[in-house]
Parts: sequence; structure tokens; C-alpha cells
Amino acid sequence: MRPPSPPSPSSVLKAFCRAAFTLWACMTGAAGMAQATPAIELAGLDLPALVQGAQQVSGRGCPAVRARKPAALERPWRSVVTAVSMRCTALDGPDGKPDARTEAIATLRPGAAVLQGVPVVALRHSASWAHDDQQYVLAAAYSDIATRMGAYIKARCLSQATAGGGVEGQCTAVHEEGGQGLFMRTSELGGLWLRPDPDDAHRTVLAEAWSE
Repeated sequence: MRPPSPPSPSSVLKAFCRAAFTLWACMTGAAGMAQATPAIELAGLDLPALVQGAQQVSGRGCPAVRARKPAALERPWRSVVTAVSMRCTALDGPDGKPDARTEAIATLRPGAAVLQGVPVVALRHSASWAHDDQQYVLAAAYSDIATRMGAYIKARCLSQATAGGGVEGQCTAVHEEGGQGLFMRTSELGGLWLRPDPDDAHRTVLAEAWSE
């Protein structure tokens, strides 16, 4: 019996090409599925807790806190946030005991979340016993979205006013000098801000904050 003939170079090449094409098709299909994942539509400034131990900061200060890992965040944030960083500054509390000011930033996966159709690229949260400042960083210039987002925060402000009573000047848009930003009061201590990001003119910051 004759031994089997070795495969011809052309048949080997064809088999290799078929295998390579199959691998490429699988990888392309997987990438397409990942890209097709719909973005999460956010509603309001409802940030996840980015700082671990914030409830224990009074009396202990900075040693009580650390940045949370993305995998530890609530759903759906754990699939949206890629990194969380935090800076802590020691200060005295109103009772004279150790306290702290925390500033946390969460970086979002590109295209993973939108607010009113505008991509959200980062979350920022600054807090202490005397203030709280929650921010969405939007991937659009202020001039491009001021009208749309202004109407959005007006509606949000009015819904809060209906639920919690009103204060003088509540939900009246106050435009900053030069038309680069606006503010709407939501309470005696704070309100909603929309302004260009001071770190990037192609981005806009939507913030809800209060301070004593």
C-alpha cells in the first residue's frame, strides 16, 4: 500500500486562508457586538458612591476613606466606570474633631452613558460636612447644548420645587457674565449649574451643589 501523498502547497494555503478568515470573522463579529451595546440613558444627577468609608470620615478624617473600585459600584455603574480616583484633604469638623474634604473622579467608558443624548465622559463628586457638589462632565461644548440642557435643568428644577416647596427665585435661570453658564436655585443652600468645563472648552459641566 502506498503511503498517502503529502498535501499540495495550494491545498495547505487554502486551508490556512479559511482558518484565518474564520478567526477574523469571529473577532470582527465580537467587536461589532461590543460596539452595538446601547448606551445607558441617565436621568438626573444620581451618582454612585465613589468614596468608601464616607460615613466614618467625621472623627477620623482621611484615614477613614478610599476610592471605590469600579467592580464594587452599584449597577449599572460597574459596567460603565473604568476607573475611580480620589483626593482627600484633612480639615476640622464643626465640633473641632478630625474631618475631611473628598474629591472623587470616575472615568466612564466612551459611549457607555448619555444624558439627554449627550455623552457623559466623567463623574465628579466633592463633599465635606459643609458642602456637596455632584457633577456630570458632558462631551459637548457649552454653546452646542446650552439651550437643550437649559430646558432639561429647568424641568428638573420645577419637579424638585413641586415636591419640596419653593424659595424666592427658585428655578429662574441666572446667566453668568458673558453668557458662559447659568444657575438655577433649587433651595436656600444650593442649586443647579451648567457651565463650560474650565479644563476643556469642548466639554460642559452639569452640577448640583449646596454649601453652608
